[in-house]
Amino acid sequence: MEISIARLYADGQARFAALFRSLDADQLQTSVPACPEWTVRDVLSHVAGITDDVANGRIAGAGTDPWTASQVERNRELPVDELLARWDDQTGPVSELFEQFEQVRPVIDVETHRQDVRAALGLPAERDTPIVHLAATALVESLEHPVRVELGHDVLASPTAPDAGVEPIMLRGATAFDVMRSRLGRRSREQVLAYDWSADPKDIVDVWFSFGPATEDIAEP
Repeated sequence: MEISIARLYADGQARFAALFRSLDADQLQTSVPACPEWTVRDVLSHVAGITDDVANGRIAGAGTDPWTASQVERNRELPVDELLARWDDQTGPVSELFEQFEQVRPVIDVETHRQDVRAALGLPAERDTPIVHLAATALVESLEHPVRVELGHDVLASPTAPDAGVEPIMLRGATAFDVMRSRLGRRSREQVLAYDWSADPKDIVDVWFSFGPATEDIAEP
């Protein structure tokens, strides 16, 4: 059964908010390797800030570095409990807007940063959530290079594969989590090159990263 965008965002937000509520002051100040120069507390300012910006119509420049930086700065001094309460209150109506406009990016963003925070705190990654699978599908389908990804019995393919007789490169033995984390810059170039590709991946690796790549290898518990 297909899960709605609104439900996915609400579920992702609830899991992330519960994690934040479990953290002490020292954990909130932990640096997040996947988000250089950010602490765990800064990540909260960002993800809760997106919902607040959408709720208040501050969407000019959405997704840009200045837009993101303003969220971190604006929410930095707000008490954590107050910030989480506001995020909870805004999630319902804002998730319905994401549904209305078919915006999956905020859903993927909240899950990506939840995994970033878990990794920073040494907590085991949660590799098999519905959002992880949604993200893997969306991120493969957005590639402009002929590629197919074997995920167990399923195969994901970019829209250009096969293209005019060009044989798509195949990624074998990967998981949806591998795809999401690497495409979003949470793996280094060397890590992606080391995946099990059906051919030389030098061409695909140049377009594989939607963000990044990471400057150093990233291993997650």
